Formats: sequence, C-alpha cells, structure tokens
Amino acid sequence: MKKSFKITSLLAFVLLVVGSSCNLSKKVVESETETKITCNDQITYSSTIKGIFDARCTGCHSGPKPANAIDLTSYETASKVVAHRLKCVITWSDNCNRMPPSGGQLSSEEIQQINCWMENGFKN
Repeated sequence: MKKSFKITSLLAFVLLVVGSSCNLSKKVVESETETKITCNDQITYSSTIKGIFDARCTGCHSGPKPANAIDLTSYETASKVVAHRLKCVITWSDNCNRMPPSGGQLSSEEIQQINCWMENGFKN
C-alpha cells in the first residue's frame, strides 16, 4: 500500500511537470556526438520506440512479473512509465539506476528518440 501510494504520487507529480512543459513543435535535438534527429510526430511507440524497447529492455521488463513492475511490451503499459524516471535511467544520470544494466548504454540516437516520444505526448 505504501509503495503504491509513492508510485501514484510520483506519477501525478511527473505528469503535472511534463504536461506543463510539453512542447509539441518540431525541433532538432543534438547530442554530445553531434548526431541530430528531427523531433516530431513521426517518432511513435509503434514506429520507433517498441523496437528499442524490444531490443534492449523487454528481457527484464516483460512477462507476468516485470522488473520493478514496469512492463514495456505494449503501448498501453509503456506509455504509463513516468517520463522523468525513464529519462533519468536511460541517460545514466546521477542518483538513478542505469538502464539497461548490461549491454551498455542506449545509443545517443535511441535516447533522443525516446525523449522525443515523451516530449510529443507518448504517441502510439
């Protein structure tokens, strides 16, 4: 019950922050390696993000008991992941678990695509 309340509270806070700072305009995202992608509505769960999650995340985040109760196998469950937390773990920020825990960090392009998907409202 206590864990459920914490998760619900964190989700509500992040949705408030993300909703108030959401920018749906087209923009170019640059990473440290100068890889550029155009952040627009073309980056959706079904066209881009599912492939990343399937290749790098669903080994742990799937099945009847996914790691940390985070299931990334479908749009319905993946779109409910808290944006701030997802960004924190995939960028290997301080004070966050590093995901994926094995196989190295996601590429800068994959991280940019996930960030664009979140910024554009988690579209399917």
